[in-house]
Amino acid sequence: MVDSKSASGAPTLAFRSVYIALDSHPSYKGASTHIHHMTTTLAECYGPTLLLTLKGEGEEIRTPTIYQSCFESLEPNLLKRAQAFSEWANEQLAQQYYLEIGHFRDVWGGMAILNHPHILPLYEVNSFPSIEMPMRFSQLTPAILKKLEALENHCLFQAKQVITPSYTIQNAIVRRGIKSDKIEVIPNGATLVQKVNSPPLAEKYLVYIGALQPWQGVDVLFRAMKYLRDKDDLRLVVCCSHTEHKSKPYKKFAEKLGITDQVIWKYQLSKKELQKIIQHALLSVAPLTECSRNIEQGCSPLKIFESMACGVPVVASDLPVIREIISHNINGVLVRPGRPAEIARAVRLLLDYPEQRQNLGEKARQSIAESYTWSSIEQNLKACYLTLPAKQFSEFNKAYQYG
Repeated sequence: MVDSKSASGAPTLAFRSVYIALDSHPSYKGASTHIHHMTTTLAECYGPTLLLTLKGEGEEIRTPTIYQSCFESLEPNLLKRAQAFSEWANEQLAQQYYLEIGHFRDVWGGMAILNHPHILPLYEVNSFPSIEMPMRFSQLTPAILKKLEALENHCLFQAKQVITPSYTIQNAIVRRGIKSDKIEVIPNGATLVQKVNSPPLAEKYLVYIGALQPWQGVDVLFRAMKYLRDKDDLRLVVCCSHTEHKSKPYKKFAEKLGITDQVIWKYQLSKKELQKIIQHALLSVAPLTECSRNIEQGCSPLKIFESMACGVPVVASDLPVIREIISHNINGVLVRPGRPAEIARAVRLLLDYPEQRQNLGEKARQSIAESYTWSSIEQNLKACYLTLPAKQFSEFNKAYQYG
């Protein structure tokens, strides 16, 4: 239900909730899948919902309960672009008078929501820019990082509820002085799909899914493939969420290692195309590195959940956040991070023992069915949304009685 439109074309006066993310949506990234399930659930509880994001590859979302408005900018500087997004989001919120719940995925959306006291703020913490950005932009100064951390802490303390996809991130939040009872751990999920009989590729292959940031460990995986050169018929399929242009440094690295013929590149696949490739992979590999982004902050890799949901065993780095999902030799295999030879050895053993590989895949799929289907994740999120006003009322009563 939309009452009218502003000069910018965005609807006004109708929305009960807003979800803000400095992410492209819809897109081929895992974050986009997460945003889809979050906004769908938010709209079920407090629709209609206004969705404010960066422009994605697909059409803007228009449903009876979700209206998406996208920010576009040619500003090359990420921090300036983020600040412009925050200002734009603030302008959108200034035209909305009936918003009750504001769900934000980053500090820039958070600062916009916190400017409007009538909106109950919920902070979804998947990462901290002060930890993640230095790995991408080495020129960031300590002063800038300190300001980013201050913004993060401000949003954490001002939010009425904090949700996060892993206990590793929850521990990082608690170390910042936030009480654990304010934090709800709601992990990522996956959809169980029926196997498609016709393989999409003729080759026997391992699969890597996702982006190519340094902390993903794709270079480690390429080195592991060099140890598997004797497996003449084995390939590595890299299902990349980026465009082909961003894979050029890795293609050069593969050429340097002499494994170019072992790597098959796929770019920005649809969900159906990706699921077909995952289903027929011998193994899925998640070689995350042992760095501050993955250790101090944590993560919740959607690639692992989606591989397990397809019944494909995962060989992953043995990190605290991964141990929340995978138990070694029960529903997957864990190897020490940054060890190409250990990845190659784990792969070799599972290729040589197909019964063990099948058993791990079945247990992986069972783990998803029991604990990580999107339907169960959405139910937990729904409970969190619906108790948020009650928490606000309880805080008001305490302030009134003891203030």
